[in-house]
Amino acid sequence: MKMRRWTVGVDFGGTNVKVGLVSRTGRVARARVLPSKKLSEPSAFVEGVSATVTSLARAVGIAPSQLRGVCVGAAGPVDAERGLVHFLVNVPGWREVPLAERLQRRLRCRCLVENDVNLFALGEWRFGAGQRARQLVCLTLGTGVGGGLLFDGELYRGASGAAGELGHMAIDPRGRRCGCGARGCLEAQVGTAAILSLGRRAIRRGAGPLRTLARQANGRLTPALIAQAARQGDPAAREIWMEVGRSLGVGLANVINLLNPDRVVIGGGVSKAWGLFSPTLIETVRAQAMGISAGAARIVRARLGDRAGIVGAAVLVWQETGSGQ
Repeated sequence: MKMRRWTVGVDFGGTNVKVGLVSRTGRVARARVLPSKKLSEPSAFVEGVSATVTSLARAVGIAPSQLRGVCVGAAGPVDAERGLVHFLVNVPGWREVPLAERLQRRLRCRCLVENDVNLFALGEWRFGAGQRARQLVCLTLGTGVGGGLLFDGELYRGASGAAGELGHMAIDPRGRRCGCGARGCLEAQVGTAAILSLGRRAIRRGAGPLRTLARQANGRLTPALIAQAARQGDPAAREIWMEVGRSLGVGLANVINLLNPDRVVIGGGVSKAWGLFSPTLIETVRAQAMGISAGAARIVRARLGDRAGIVGAAVLVWQETGSGQ
């Protein structure tokens, strides 16, 4: 069993595919980063990931078949039981792909597939900001807004594996059009595109640190740049983050009233502006959620950063192979 102490987690993102060799303590001992565009076709993904997993396994003196398992986190709906990727949100050509089966044929070890935010949630629950939480809600903020739900350490996937799509809760029926086609989704209010839209509007309306920083960046606006302007005292930039906090607060108040979690963990790239939006977020939750539920829910920032998905993938393998605790 000593040889099976290693697990490989794969985080399939829109820009990069991160592959990590994870120990039983949650340490990512070795990792590789591959450009997603080179692995955008299912066959290329299987080839590239299989080769990388093999390289990582050999680096610690074992064959891939001696791994405890491999788990891939996909940015889209999956059938975890069948190891099937229904489709990927931002990558064409992925429809009903039996990814776990294809990888298992190549690597000859247990292979799993899961939604990427569910794996983020598992990682934070086991080793990060969600430790000791019994009813855990996780949210990732970035280009999209994703959610993961864990009750007593078990993922809640729902009837068709699509539970936790918190980014598509309607919080303003007259709000911005979302990429899913509906109006007023949480993602359309606090995702990267919405934040940048607010930033461009602020620049058009007046001078200040935000306009200066955008000019210095040759017009390339990012959430990080808007956060920098807010920290430099730009009132319009600060208001953008307060609006993000209000929208998040309304959405999370609904989730808290429905599920009564004891912990809410927020991660993703946009969460780097935590100090700018979290006070308004928490204030809004306290105002909008039922007191008994709001009082039970501790809202915190994620701890594991970019490692969460890889580590969470390992946690799922341990659970599925009977060594999760």
